[in-house]
Amino acid sequence: TVCLSLLDENKDWKPSITIKQLLIGIQDLLNNPNPDDPAQAEAYQIFCQNRAEYEKRVRREAAKFSAEIVQKQMLG
Repeated sequence: TVCLSLLDENKDWKPSITIKQLLIGIQDLLNNPNPDDPAQAEAYQIFCQNRAEYEKRVRREAAKFSAEIVQKQMLG
C-alpha cells in the first residue's frame, strides 16, 4: 500500500505528473514515512523503533521484487 498524495485525486494528483515524479515521491516516502498517515502500521512502528531493521526489510523487499522482474524478463 502506498499512501502518497501525488496519487490522490483529492490532494496533489495532476495529469501532468511524470513517472519520474511518482518514483521520487515513493522513494521519499520510504525514506521519510508520513507520521500523520501511516499506510502500514507495522512498518511504521518498526521505522520508529528500529530504523536499521526497517531499512533492512525495505532492502530485502526491493531485492525480492527486483529478482522477480528479472526472472519474468528472462523467462519472457
